[in-house]
Amino acid sequence: MKAINQSDTPVGNQAALSTWIICAVCFCVMSVDGFDTAAIAYVAPSLTRLWNLGHAAMTPAFVATSAGAVVGYVASGIIVRTMPRRKMILLAMLLFGGFSFLTIISPGIAVISVIRFFTTVCLGVVVPGAISVAADSAPDDARASATIAATTGLSVGAALGGLLSPRLIAGFGWEAVFVVGGLVPILLLPLVWHTLPSGDEPTVSQGVAHHAAHESSWLRQAKTLFSPQHLSDTVTVWMVAFFSFFVSYLFVFWTPMLLLSMGFSTENAPVGVAASALGGIAGNLLLFALATRLGIQRSLLITISVAIACIAVFQIGGLDRWAVLLLIFGVGVGTTSLCAGQSALATVLFPAALRTTSVGNAAAIGRVGAIMGPSAGGILISFGVSSQHVVLLSCIPLCVVAFVLSISRKLARKSTTPEPKRP
Repeated sequence: MKAINQSDTPVGNQAALSTWIICAVCFCVMSVDGFDTAAIAYVAPSLTRLWNLGHAAMTPAFVATSAGAVVGYVASGIIVRTMPRRKMILLAMLLFGGFSFLTIISPGIAVISVIRFFTTVCLGVVVPGAISVAADSAPDDARASATIAATTGLSVGAALGGLLSPRLIAGFGWEAVFVVGGLVPILLLPLVWHTLPSGDEPTVSQGVAHHAAHESSWLRQAKTLFSPQHLSDTVTVWMVAFFSFFVSYLFVFWTPMLLLSMGFSTENAPVGVAASALGGIAGNLLLFALATRLGIQRSLLITISVAIACIAVFQIGGLDRWAVLLLIFGVGVGTTSLCAGQSALATVLFPAALRTTSVGNAAAIGRVGAIMGPSAGGILISFGVSSQHVVLLSCIPLCVVAFVLSISRKLARKSTTPEPKRP
């Protein structure tokens, strides 16, 4: 694994402009995805009050949201073998917009959980496709930056949702969140159609030819990830993905409930999701700046340290509301940048022929963590564990990620250090 060394000289002005236009559109697509994924967290406090439920009762809806995304991420690697990525993204956006509209008829937890599952299957199909399109549009030395730029849309969408949803819920009811979540992706369809490449060839002809992706089956590509050449990188990316999503979605889904227990009102509790998402934007910007000088791995170690420090301070009693939101912001800096970082690692480490499959599989592993994170939080809360202790326990997976990245860096330096010449 090598550090990213970005060049200031683009392949060409036209190519550079095309790259960033494509990245901007992928950013918009990912923003909608981020909004829709977190939508259930925005409305959770309102639904528990409306349906007279305990906080832990929202766990099935949270788990269904992540489980559907796992199916979508894995399916993307199969679907991309049968249709161009632009068509796959367009179809998935249309479907998740429709399912978002359908959510407003939900009478209870069981129905909303089923609808959220199918919604996030479609959301999961979109993410690897959009990431790989953004990465393939950039030259090799700018691929990680393009990936981070596009992936930051997830945090922006979640942040906007956290800021807008209190107004939507107060003015029009919880259903308004899903109306917006259904309308915006449908309105974006013409922009996606006219901007993204119609075929699967990278717009910058560097690295491995993308048409090789069509010459091998998805199963063969998945096996290739575990070949001696890619095994260590696959393990690194998958472990980073699993634990980063574990912690990130633990906070995304349970932060509103955490804030309710700390005295926040039902209407203001979603602001915690916005604080975490804004921290994610800051974390991605920090990662973007650091990766050009330090490489992805060292940069992620820095952002992880920010999250661990904020979690430690969270244990101090008597914090006021602004201090709590600031600490949630800091946790978002570390956890969200990890989610973006695992995608950047995948796009940098694997050739174009494996890129959609590697990103999709890593994201699917991450979503398994996203299922287990909220589930673990729900179980601990149902057993009476305090919210602050749940937050403290999230340090454990973050420390595991830091350890894995440190070992990976040492192995990468060892593999790239030339052997001394023998006399």
